[in-house]
This record gives sequence, C-alpha cells and structure tokens, in this order.
Amino acid sequence: MIKLVLFDLDGTLLKSTEIIMETFVITFKKYFKDITLDERTLTSFLGHTLFETFGLYIRDDQSMDELVSFYRHTSEELMKDVQAYPNAKELMEILKAKNIQIGVVTSKMNHVAREHLTLIGLNDYVTHLVGYEDVKNHKPDKEPIEKGLSLYGVNSDEAVYVGDHENDMFAAKAAGVMSCAVSYSHRLKEMLAVMPDYVVDDLLQIEDII
Repeated sequence: MIKLVLFDLDGTLLKSTEIIMETFVITFKKYFKDITLDERTLTSFLGHTLFETFGLYIRDDQSMDELVSFYRHTSEELMKDVQAYPNAKELMEILKAKNIQIGVVTSKMNHVAREHLTLIGLNDYVTHLVGYEDVKNHKPDKEPIEKGLSLYGVNSDEAVYVGDHENDMFAAKAAGVMSCAVSYSHRLKEMLAVMPDYVVDDLLQIEDII
C-alpha cells in the first residue's frame, strides 16, 4: 500500500525545463563564449547540481560562486511566470483525499524550491522537502530519497518517486521505492533504459498506481 508519493520538482511538477536550458544558454554566453550548446548537451545538464555542471567547464581564473550566483539570479527572473504541469494540483487534491502523504526531493536549494512551489500553488500540499543543502550525496545516489522516507517515517516499499530524469529512476531503484517516469520529459529515452516501474503521460494517471 502506497503511503507516500515523492516528486522531483523541475520538469516533473514545475514546467521549468525550457527555462533551465535558457538560463544555461545565457550563462554560457557570458562565461564560456567559445562553447556552443546543442540540445543534447543542454538536456544532459538536467538532473545534475549546478556545481557538477559548471565543474565540467570552469577555468582556474573563474569563480564557481560567481557562476552559480549569476545562474540563480537569471533563473529567478525567468521563473516569475513559471507554471505547473497540467493536473498537478488536481492530483495533489486526490492524494490528500486518500490520506497519502506528499513530498518533494529535488537538487534545487530548499528555500528556492519552496518559493517555486508557492508560485504554482502547490506548496501547502508538501509537508517535507529535501533540497540541495539537505544531503551530502545527490541523485542518482539514494540518499535524498532515503532522507525523504525518514522525514515521513515511511518504509521504502510504501513509497513511489516520480521524476523526469534517469537520475531520478536510478535514485528510486537504489532506495528501493517504486519508480515512475513522466513521458513529457526531455530525457524519456534515457529513463526508459533504466526500466522504471511505471510511465505516465499525465500526472493524474498516478492515481492508478497507488
């Protein structure tokens, strides 16, 4: 019996994938002018922390803090009009009515994730949120999901993790929870290669697996 549904945020509940990729393009134009980003490279950035991504390109004469700060400031400006994916709130109401707990596990900083959940009207449904600073090891490691389970006092076989990236699926499997991929992801092929337990085209379909 499922007692807890954990969600990734960006690209799963938050319709922010294009915003994230646009922010990377703007940041690279400023700091890495000699590097051209194609769509394959941009989508490879999804699901990783900023420090992991910029760590692949940063030069000795550059400041990681400056890079990350510029990215975050640019992202916040673009995120002001961000929306939820269709039926996200409807699903939250269904889960709430069924007394199924709702959590978020994301690589985004905790307070930023909360702000974005508030923007799309979902924050009040999420009791606990595991963000970037809440764990030492990030997805695809199992630690973030295990942290989420511990916050709710739920066993791994009583939870499902919903995400849009193969790292979400790897983390779910490592933590022993059911894995659910959303098909509107830019990384669907990569997720399917990990063989998630479920794939949904619409968030409302999650009701069918709980």
